[in-house]
Amino acid sequence: MGFIQNNHNHGWKSVAKGTLGDGFPFHSKLATWLQEYTNIPKEAELEILEVSCGEASCPTEETMIVWKNHEFRISRKKENISKMDVDLSWKRFVSKG
Repeated sequence: MGFIQNNHNHGWKSVAKGTLGDGFPFHSKLATWLQEYTNIPKEAELEILEVSCGEASCPTEETMIVWKNHEFRISRKKENISKMDVDLSWKRFVSKG
């Protein structure tokens, strides 16, 4: 009897760089919601990274916003992030602080 090994990587991929003031081409409201629900500085240089797995048995989809020494994660693909995702993820982020 053998074990099925699941050997695949979920490497983070950089998908955008910029500031909240610039907005993001993949999501028309994300920068606005981040300004409204977080205290990320509007002029901070941000990098947006995404990890996604296409395997049906591994539904990993996550977006990470990085600035200075901070990593803010949202458990959703970058173009599918909702206002509630931003709000709840930020509350979880600051409570870990």
